[in-house]
Amino acid sequence: MCNKLKSNLDLKIIIRSFIIIFTVFSISSIFVYQQTTKKFRTDTTKQICLKSQLVNKDITNIFENKKIISDIIEADEDVYNYLLEVKDRNDITTNILYPKVINNFKNIIKSHDDIYTIWVANEQANFYIDAIGNSDSSDYDIYKRPWREQVAGSDEVILTDPYIEYGTSIKVISIIKTLRQDDKIIGYVGIDITLDKIFAIMENYIVGEKGMNFLINKDYEFIYSYVGENEEDIVFKNNLIESVKTLDKDCRDYKKITYKQNKYFIYHHEIDLNGWGIIQLIPENDIDQDINDFLKIMLIIFSIAAISLLIIIIMEGIMYKLRENRLKIQVRTDSLTGSINRSYFMELAKHEFCLAKKENRKFNLLMIDIDYFKSVNDNYGHHIGDVVLENMARLSVSLLGKNAIFGRVGGEEFAAIIMDIDEMEAFIAAEDLRTKISNMDINTDKGNISINVSIGLTSMKNSDIQLKEILKRADEAMYEAKKSGRNKVKIK
Repeated sequence: MCNKLKSNLDLKIIIRSFIIIFTVFSISSIFVYQQTTKKFRTDTTKQICLKSQLVNKDITNIFENKKIISDIIEADEDVYNYLLEVKDRNDITTNILYPKVINNFKNIIKSHDDIYTIWVANEQANFYIDAIGNSDSSDYDIYKRPWREQVAGSDEVILTDPYIEYGTSIKVISIIKTLRQDDKIIGYVGIDITLDKIFAIMENYIVGEKGMNFLINKDYEFIYSYVGENEEDIVFKNNLIESVKTLDKDCRDYKKITYKQNKYFIYHHEIDLNGWGIIQLIPENDIDQDINDFLKIMLIIFSIAAISLLIIIIMEGIMYKLRENRLKIQVRTDSLTGSINRSYFMELAKHEFCLAKKENRKFNLLMIDIDYFKSVNDNYGHHIGDVVLENMARLSVSLLGKNAIFGRVGGEEFAAIIMDIDEMEAFIAAEDLRTKISNMDINTDKGNISINVSIGLTSMKNSDIQLKEILKRADEAMYEAKKSGRNKVKIK
């Protein structure tokens, strides 16, 4: 009575302590998750804004550097006089200043590897020459160049949107300065940069393992796109632009978008230089992974604290239960195969037998013995025999199912109880078990081994008064199986 009272008291202490710790843990976890998520979102936004500013700075640096070069070229008297002196296209290459201008351009390009070419265009003679040597202006029309209207109306250095460079199929961005004599335009100086220079900047500041960067102009047209031009990508980019139009242009907020079943956060930052927009997509999983990694650490810390507290509060009760459960398992379990041992099998068998008698239920008993097991030990060693026993027991438990009672009752002898099926169904189950065991390849360090079993089957009869009568019949049926050639199922 005292033991039972102590056991109930220990259980109540454990339950109450668990409820208290679980409640505290749950509330703390919710708070920590909210604060952690907020912190990581804030930190990620700061990181994205910083990288956007770096993109802004790098692109601006390209422009500022080339602006200085364009100012130097503007101040070059050779260039200025060349544009004044060339009156028609016949004078383009014959003018005495032509080689000086071209050499000057080539020398500048040599010291700036990010410049594709430098060129001048003349308004009066309507011609174009560049440092690459392209002076064929036969089809050149300065008034149809995509940058002309934008540049002609400004005294500032202009950074153009991407366009196809004259005489090539290469897409470039130009830094263009208008040269004037008083108020009259005499020509233009242009410094071309290929888009790969801009693309390299965009790719250098991608956030996350699978992040994506985009660059758009003031009209929300893509200058740089991380995705292609198939139908799905076009729909995605249209949706992206619609989302960007509603965002602040300084990274202070974000939206979500899905691309190929992956979710992304969208951030938008406007470049001070010319109103271009930097769009950065960060995989939601990247941020969530950082959060989850942190929360895992917190979970471990909280779990250790909770377990420690629980142990301190109810140490004696837990240790008592652990010792009690450990002893029960040790007493009831066969240490080699993990199945129940003979004494516990007999205890369960008596209980099931009495229940079957009382409730008039069907009771079937199988006695299973491994054929020629001694030869396995003699030929391969006892450690191989142990492997055989483990595999055979594991397969038997799996095949017979959780409603059957299976145990090891001797060295290589096992028994099973199957309730609530008739003798023929039990025979089919036993035959299936025998066949599966025979077909099983047991992998050992001495190669694959196969075994056979002999099975004796008996069912409870109305005349059975005690369990030992059924056990005796099952044993006799099993020995009949062995005498008749082994690897068989016999019923008695």
